[in-house]
Amino acid sequence: MAKMKDAEECMDKDEMLKRMCQLGLSQADIKAICKIRDLPPACLKSRNLFQHNFLSDTGIEKAMTSLDERQTLFLHLLNAAGEETDIKFFTRLYKEAYPGGYGYTFNDKYKVVFNKVKTELIRKGLLLYAEKPKGWGNTTVLERQRFMFPTDFSHLLPPPAEPVLIDKPGDKIERKHVLRDKLAEILETKKAPDPQSDSVQGNLHIKDGSLLLGKSPFTVKRLNGWNSSRWSSSVRIDPKSDNSPLSPVEIISYALSFLKEREWAVPDDILPLWEIAYPTVTKLPHIRSACEKGWKYGCLEKITSDGKTFYRLLRIDTGIGNRKPEDFLSIKNHDFIEIDLSCIPLDTLERLCGTCNMSIRQGRLTFQPDLVKISHASEEIKEAPTFVWLQKHHQAFTKIVRAINKREGKTVVHNNLMTARIRDLSLKVLLEKKFTDTKQVVSLSEEFISFPVNLLSEIQKVVTKSGHAVKFIDANANAND
Repeated sequence: MAKMKDAEECMDKDEMLKRMCQLGLSQADIKAICKIRDLPPACLKSRNLFQHNFLSDTGIEKAMTSLDERQTLFLHLLNAAGEETDIKFFTRLYKEAYPGGYGYTFNDKYKVVFNKVKTELIRKGLLLYAEKPKGWGNTTVLERQRFMFPTDFSHLLPPPAEPVLIDKPGDKIERKHVLRDKLAEILETKKAPDPQSDSVQGNLHIKDGSLLLGKSPFTVKRLNGWNSSRWSSSVRIDPKSDNSPLSPVEIISYALSFLKEREWAVPDDILPLWEIAYPTVTKLPHIRSACEKGWKYGCLEKITSDGKTFYRLLRIDTGIGNRKPEDFLSIKNHDFIEIDLSCIPLDTLERLCGTCNMSIRQGRLTFQPDLVKISHASEEIKEAPTFVWLQKHHQAFTKIVRAINKREGKTVVHNNLMTARIRDLSLKVLLEKKFTDTKQVVSLSEEFISFPVNLLSEIQKVVTKSGHAVKFIDANANAND
């Protein structure tokens, strides 16, 4: 697959649509698209009107029913990739039209493939295509053609794996609570891993009041990404240039993402999508084993019915649902609030991490409100049920929110802050990068940074270790001394 790596060379959907409608399509092409999709007759007379109607849902389901299974799966592959591609990618769909080998010009190799794409996909109004602007290289028009499946049509694609409705009282869903178990690691007293160690990326720990996953602030997306990467590492194929850039696990997740409530799929139904994605892989991983690993790592859930095992994506416990804040938060005193990691909604935990200082006290995860962090919180966070509940029931939260509301729109002067002038740009960049995770070092205009007083000793260590000297200036002294 010729994956576009240079963002400047890529066309976005709107640009490709405009070029196709205004320049790429002939009048006969437009007539064919309008006929199969039942677009308004006026589109035949106005290319602007045709362009306006092209991305509507009109006629898409009808056009898709005219495709065979491989063509539908191919559109899924384009949709999953989510990017433009060139004519080479279509050889996996129209292999019989591709002569391959040597001794052919580019046009000789791909002209029949292009004709099939034009007739069977473009003329049915299911694909965008346009000629990429000619650069310095000596390329043909066909080499510059780019193709894209519009995301506007994604919801109208039939599921890539046959959905099976399972809604029987006796069926039992099996799931691993890997993410909850991972959160429990915060409470373990252990030595932090070496920053250079591979394991540091999945290490949950608290540093300077911030909950970190590896070196970055904790988010549900990062936690889920860490877990998905473990699954991906267990299901590998040889990365060859003409294979899809999507991993087998990404394709499984994509296929299962089309399932609705109470719908499941058997692994074998996903296999055809694998096969069209990796045409040069002689021995694909075992699809059932790959799905079982997904369940083992807590990315999928499974159920057995009538002797068959079905899978779907794990429903991650993010929303608060019917739970009340008092179900997972306990106010211990005027300073600390305790978190029950076994049942707190994950998105609520993420929001608390972004507005409070976290700590471990007596083997439990606790937090304290932080004025600066809360002042930077979005209105959505401030209006969340948990945040509103904390304002009503915790004294420190109440005072901080009142103070912020009182000072909103005014200039706020922070106490216990220090300002440093750094003339060496490389040293300034070093300090900013060193403390970027904690967000305690703020870059001011030109040569200055600001940081809390309690960070001074760490700042000094970095400065002296890099071979620079630390100089203090009295408030009444001349700044140029």
